[in-house]
Amino acid sequence: MNDPAQIDAVAYAGRPDEIDRFDPERFYRDHWRRRPLVLRGCGKTFLAPALEWSDVEALEARLDGDTSGSGVHRRPDGSVLFVNQAQHTMPELAASCARLADLMGWEECTADLSVTRGSGAGIGCHFDHSDNFVVQQQGSKSWLVGLPEHTGRERQRKRMLEAKGFVPSGRFPEPPWQVVLHPGDVLYLPLFAPHEGVEDPDGPAQGSVSVSFSYNARNALGSHLKPLLRALAAEDAWWQPLPLAGADPDRLEEALLRALRNVTRSAKGET
Repeated sequence: MNDPAQIDAVAYAGRPDEIDRFDPERFYRDHWRRRPLVLRGCGKTFLAPALEWSDVEALEARLDGDTSGSGVHRRPDGSVLFVNQAQHTMPELAASCARLADLMGWEECTADLSVTRGSGAGIGCHFDHSDNFVVQQQGSKSWLVGLPEHTGRERQRKRMLEAKGFVPSGRFPEPPWQVVLHPGDVLYLPLFAPHEGVEDPDGPAQGSVSVSFSYNARNALGSHLKPLLRALAAEDAWWQPLPLAGADPDRLEEALLRALRNVTRSAKGET
């Protein structure tokens, strides 16, 4: 998989690539964590059959009176419904997550459901620490989109570390890209790319239903820190009482390197 790459101003002056066939190999080569991609009519690759308004209404009926789901956000007037990790609530989304994870080579995949009625708006311009495929199900929705490098490095760091109190609001270039999704269309949003879903003024009055399939990015701290602490707890240099003169830095470093090597090799399946 490619690492994020800088996209120069000339490249940004165009529009996101639009294609009508999803090729994972080409996607990883040209777009993964680099730039947005519009997949026209490719929704069935991600979710089939499409969700109907009746499916949304059935879900809302199940959710009525259920206050246990902290991932459910609804406006009192019913104009907005957002269900985080909706694969735990809708079996059809769980099956699609499993298929997509297998297709893309991901450890896991999650799904968020977004419903807006009438002039219901989204949550404003923000950026995620996940790679997302937004699959339009019903109605239409307009998106404003930027590139990963439009989010500063320090803000990327805080998002990846889930810094306490950090608000991942985003900032667009001038002007941002604008894309309108219709039923069956898919928009790939790279991690860190600022984006905002807004009302399509030409869309149907009933509103919009979309599902975002996501791969949550991981970092070495999250993957290795706890195993490393456990490994250090087994090293004499790190658990024994310190002498009055203080620790021997050479002994600590030797034990630290040994523990770190064991943890990283274990993660790779090496011995």
